[in-house]
Amino acid sequence: MKEIVLFVGILLQLSILSSAEYNGFSIDLIHIDSPLSPFYNSSMTQSDIIINAAFDSISRAESFILNNDLNSDETITIPNRGSYLMPFFIGTVPRGSLATADTGSDLTWIQCLPCTKCYNQRIPIFDPRESYTYHLIPCGENSCKKVRKNSCGNIGECRYKVTYADNSSTQGMVATDTISFNNSYNGHIIKYPNTIFGCGYNNNGVFKPTGAGIFGLGGGPSSFISQHGAKFGKRKFSYCLLPFYYVQGSSKLKFGVDTQTYKTGVVTTPLVKKYPSTYYYLSLKGVSINGKVVKPDENVGNIIIDSGTTVTFLTRSLYEKVEAAVLEAIGHQGVAIKYQIRPFRLCYKDGSITNIPHITLQFFGANNELRLSTLNIFLTLDNVMCFAILPTEKISIIGNLLQVFFNIEYDLDKRTVSFAKANCLKE
Repeated sequence: MKEIVLFVGILLQLSILSSAEYNGFSIDLIHIDSPLSPFYNSSMTQSDIIINAAFDSISRAESFILNNDLNSDETITIPNRGSYLMPFFIGTVPRGSLATADTGSDLTWIQCLPCTKCYNQRIPIFDPRESYTYHLIPCGENSCKKVRKNSCGNIGECRYKVTYADNSSTQGMVATDTISFNNSYNGHIIKYPNTIFGCGYNNNGVFKPTGAGIFGLGGGPSSFISQHGAKFGKRKFSYCLLPFYYVQGSSKLKFGVDTQTYKTGVVTTPLVKKYPSTYYYLSLKGVSINGKVVKPDENVGNIIIDSGTTVTFLTRSLYEKVEAAVLEAIGHQGVAIKYQIRPFRLCYKDGSITNIPHITLQFFGANNELRLSTLNIFLTLDNVMCFAILPTEKISIIGNLLQVFFNIEYDLDKRTVSFAKANCLKE
């Protein structure tokens, strides 16, 4: 099987081992729908993939829980709606695994044997009995307290349970083990012992067989970046995402590396502290369409940047103003087709627009505006081109389509997110 071949190839690189690297490291990300993915479905057209991803994004956007309920689940958004898979190893004898890289989640969890109930998984399920570096965390310890909605098991072990908005759930033990990565800088395997993660023995719902679980990149205390940032120099990570249809190379995820130092036109904006701490909240000041600026009703912490949502969402009042400005800017170049390519609201016959509007995002505290390319704001579906932004009744979300071909750096120490145009094939 293709996915087994993938892991054999990865495991052959285990001949060079290193401890945690203080100057950071880089790994490849795999888009789940890319021809390079072990789970690529060749029967789906590019339009099929985009439309399915858009509907998944709507479900995910609707699942964001934005309140002060301290009993809310550790991972709040719907699982398996993410786009990018993250390869890593776990255990004494490192076992290859793939999980969805998710900035909307904190706790990393994977399926574990022996299962009370596990969903069908195409890669081998991790068996902690084969790893002598696997250790259960006693409830009451600080490591257990980092996981929201923890509980005590029958033998005093720390347990977790995550219930998602679509009623899927995962529950099991909170444990530590060595998690390792293949550093694409030099081919070394980098090891991070005593990493807190969830070992899921009872996993129910609509989980897909394409991943072993969730790799948490959120801002909360149990996320990988919060646990190990000091070990690779700084609590900082960045990624440069390629569209799913690119086959020339892989998207990159970097930890502890200053990736914006030599870039020009960097747009840097503060992170806003809001509950839950998982999410990365930014403050969108306005959207400029050919120089016409429309402003949101709320200013502070009014938009989330999220790697697991594909399309971008704006709150309905802001979306209506942006859509009206786009229609005005395009004018009579093309005939708008509304609601015929659901869920997209504004579409044109491909080739009928000769001048795509110049759209920029304005963030509080930023010296520059974030100028978007056509790839970020319009999608081609068969012979139709659609505006890649949708309305939402909840909070605005910057999805990963709007993030492609930007190097995006999250600095948890300085509490900033920065954007810079980049050729992700060369990052």
